[in-house]
Amino acid sequence: MPAPATVFESLSRSNARLEALRDLGQGISLARWSNARDRVRYENTRMHVLSLYLENGQESRRLDRGRIAGAPGAFCLMPQGARSDWEIGGNFRFLHLYLPDPVLRAFAAETLERDPAGLDLPELTFVAAPGLARRMADLGQAEGPIATQAALGEVLHELLTAPGIGGLKPTPARGGLAPAALRRLRAYIEENLDQPLSLGTLAALAGLSEFHFQRAFRARMGRSPQSYVEARRIARAEPLIAAGMALAEVAAACGFAHHSHLTRVFRAHRGVTPSAWRAATRL
Repeated sequence: MPAPATVFESLSRSNARLEALRDLGQGISLARWSNARDRVRYENTRMHVLSLYLENGQESRRLDRGRIAGAPGAFCLMPQGARSDWEIGGNFRFLHLYLPDPVLRAFAAETLERDPAGLDLPELTFVAAPGLARRMADLGQAEGPIATQAALGEVLHELLTAPGIGGLKPTPARGGLAPAALRRLRAYIEENLDQPLSLGTLAALAGLSEFHFQRAFRARMGRSPQSYVEARRIARAEPLIAAGMALAEVAAACGFAHHSHLTRVFRAHRGVTPSAWRAATRL
């Protein structure tokens, strides 16, 4: 007899369309799906699955729970080992976060400093969980490794500490970064602006977990690590843009993934595109 399929495998065999799939590392992945007029049975054997309805879903029903129906913003949690039966009656879009159990337990132990042995996630269907919904939506929109890992940390923290879900008590708030740690971080960032920078590397320099680092950095600097790095990259890019360097070369020299990434970040920080900014400096 073949092994039961995971949620992702079940959806891949159904009418659902995979719109986007991101590998977040450590076996974690984030998928955006759409589906319409379908019947799907899940036997969730290897992952915890967090589900957020993005658009519609009022005609999506869980048959083995009395045909309860979804809605935009509805949250579902399918723990490892759960089974469910669904009927899809209309078009809708949703996010799935696939999360290995060992990763979640390691986060509880290392970041929350809690014994993960007693962690027992409940099965939830179409509940109002605004904190988790907001953080999952942020994760779906995050760009770049620093922003993505920061958003993922917020999702895991909310999942583990939300009453009625993980229920673990959060650790007390930590203080901001010490001056010496901040000097090390700023020097490292300046020396490596043209390279990919990860939240894990920066957190290790500060001697903190990724989750505590991002909060300590914001407390000290008034902005997220991602925003700070972007601002420093833009500052380095400006003289190169003004000098007439091709924007693809500017992007590579300043650590942007590609030309369009540079354009999006530059517009967000300066309010205009790099080309428009260069033209204005020549007036």
